[in-house]
Amino acid sequence: MSAVGEDQHALAQGIATTYNSGINEGRITDVKRQKRLMARRANVSVLRHRVALIAHLRRRHADRPTTVPR
Repeated sequence: MSAVGEDQHALAQGIATTYNSGINEGRITDVKRQKRLMARRANVSVLRHRVALIAHLRRRHADRPTTVPR
């Protein structure tokens, strides 16, 4: 049986519901990227500060109105 066949119920639920975890996935990706970039260069407090700064910038960017390209 294929992986899709095994997770058919989860796949149907993912399509049917309006819940979207895209925002969380983006934040997790940011944390992982910073962790990789800063490996052995800084301590946890600096990493925490960078992650908070990125989250702030993401929120600020998300609040901007979208413009249609000409």
